[in-house]
Amino acid sequence: MKSLLLAAVLAATASGVRAQFNPPDAPMQRIDVSAGAVADSRSQIGSPGALSASARDAGLDGSGRPFSVDTSGSTRIGPGRLSGSLATRFAGTGGGSASLSAYQHDAMTFRRLDGGPDSELIVHYNIVIAGGSSASIDPVSPSASGGDAGSVDWTFVHRLDNFYLTSWDSTTRLGYDGSVTTTSHWNVGEIGQVYAVYSFSAAVLAGSAVDLDLYLEMNSQLNAAGIATAGSLSADAPTIYWGGISQVTDWFGNRLDYTVSSASGFNYALSAEPSPAPEPASWAMSVLGGLALVLWLRQRRSRGADTVFSSTPASTTHSTTAGG
Repeated sequence: MKSLLLAAVLAATASGVRAQFNPPDAPMQRIDVSAGAVADSRSQIGSPGALSASARDAGLDGSGRPFSVDTSGSTRIGPGRLSGSLATRFAGTGGGSASLSAYQHDAMTFRRLDGGPDSELIVHYNIVIAGGSSASIDPVSPSASGGDAGSVDWTFVHRLDNFYLTSWDSTTRLGYDGSVTTTSHWNVGEIGQVYAVYSFSAAVLAGSAVDLDLYLEMNSQLNAAGIATAGSLSADAPTIYWGGISQVTDWFGNRLDYTVSSASGFNYALSAEPSPAPEPASWAMSVLGGLALVLWLRQRRSRGADTVFSSTPASTTHSTTAGG
């Protein structure tokens, strides 16, 4: 079940999909894990930082059969990056569940160096989604439990300048028959393999603070039916990275010289991804054009800076694991 942070209003429009996002008051991390009758909950406020929690239970079940189960979770946040991991391993009739959430915030300020009078800048930048998932089980008859042995899901949200941009989610399901299926979405559309580089263009005002919000929510459960077998299920560090700025332009596409500073001190002109990124996805976000742009600019100057975007979906060909 998604948190109230993501409960929100999805409205498809010609230029994209928007949603309400209500972030916490400060960067934070929270993890709740359970293994059988044992539970562990941890939380932490502030950035950067890492957090972990784990639980283990073992013994004999009500029928005298041996069981064991281990569940763990971890999160890490820092300027321009956020990641989390969940893992459960069981034998016998053991079962476990876990959930976590993490939020990272920073603020950037752009300045135009050519002395031009227009403070409207178009920032062209990338977001990298990396990670992987794995699942396995000693198969049993699916009819014994309805077939669903467990699942793990995650959702990322990325927002720039207090205006919702996009979200990604992925769910991996494990069947008692040994089957493993993964489905992924971008906003409300299926995109297949979600790990990739995504390109965006956003309108900002030079000299004004531009907020960057990154949010992660993860949930998993395994062997809730208590079937006697053995298996494991994990989401291996799904991570969202700021992928760097490719260029800054005016509304007519003219490239501009600029500087960018941040509250954290991180240089957002560069990527926060520590290793070579996966190949660029053909999903792109671009600025509005034509008459709609002129009308929007007139409205925007009267009420302050927003971010504009549109989407052009195309096929992707990325593996289910990528990045660092």
